[in-house]
Amino acid sequence: MHPPGPTSNQVVANTQLETLAVRELASGVDALYLSGHGYLPKAFLARLEDSRQFADQVSLRVPFELGPLTFGLAPHGWGKYRFCLDHESGRIGFTSSTKLPAVRVQPRAEFLQSAGPSGVVKHFDKLLRPLVDALGFSVARIDLFCDVEGIAFSAEDRPGFVCRGSVCTTHEADRICTGFSFGSRRTQRISARIYDKTAEMQAKGTDWWEAVWGERHREGAPVWRIEFEIARGALTELELFTPEAVLASVPSLWRYCSTEWLSLRSSGSDSNRSRWPVAAKWEAVRSASLVHGATELSFIRRHKRASTFRRLLPSLVGYLVGFAVVAGTSDIDDTVEALTAHLHEDEIIRRASFAERIQRRRAEGGYR
Repeated sequence: MHPPGPTSNQVVANTQLETLAVRELASGVDALYLSGHGYLPKAFLARLEDSRQFADQVSLRVPFELGPLTFGLAPHGWGKYRFCLDHESGRIGFTSSTKLPAVRVQPRAEFLQSAGPSGVVKHFDKLLRPLVDALGFSVARIDLFCDVEGIAFSAEDRPGFVCRGSVCTTHEADRICTGFSFGSRRTQRISARIYDKTAEMQAKGTDWWEAVWGERHREGAPVWRIEFEIARGALTELELFTPEAVLASVPSLWRYCSTEWLSLRSSGSDSNRSRWPVAAKWEAVRSASLVHGATELSFIRRHKRASTFRRLLPSLVGYLVGFAVVAGTSDIDDTVEALTAHLHEDEIIRRASFAERIQRRRAEGGYR
């Protein structure tokens, strides 16, 4: 692997490809895991430990102030990190171990898409620098992606893939190909996935991506994602350590991953598949623009909230209908009125107000 040359720090894209009438809906950085090297002051560690012990006692996340933000500190760790804090912007892990970076940061996907990778790094640097002595960030992992409309992949494509990874898995559901995975995460180098993004969104309820795609997406059209996961081992070999260096090299990393590490070829007569011609639809993939065009976070969150309501409402209505049958009510108004009385009775039994329970649940989720 040859180190990528310097490029501009434009790292996420929303544009349209003309090739084959394929439409690129979005591309760029989908995950950016940061390691924060430095020293945690004893007073800060003591505050973390006190909150962790309280969280253990109540078996719930508890509010924890980091600068101007309120995180939810979990009663459990995060991997090797004893302290796990969650917020809408992302997850942070802290440890007192000298064998690990003091801080681990994993931004949430929607925050990454709205603020952009550089904005995310600046956000967490500003948040953590006053708390961590001699803080310095390195990149533990970066995921690059491209969402395309107008092309599809199938099991028949499998023989045409040429990959430097030793593992290739075809994924199917009801005998229909839903994607492929290449390479192994255990190598801590490069791995890749190709999958039906629209199907995954329906399964996971992450249809806020439609807000990112905007009017470029034709309603009902399948969208396929091509995603490369570049771990610390590959970044170290390329001598890419700091977030600034990694983000500046994103276009070159994409070019290497989609040209040399993995490609899709059309059948040829040569016994060496790597000399077969590049498939036309793969040309669209490796031409991904990877130029930043961020979507407003408030816009993404509105779509995410609407998606959550759609998932909650059927169950909520079902429970309310069941309640109405038992309570003897007949419409929405008298059912809600009867429910209010029962909720007040429940407050007395639980010795906690409904408002307090809402505040606690928000704290558990790491929200203000």
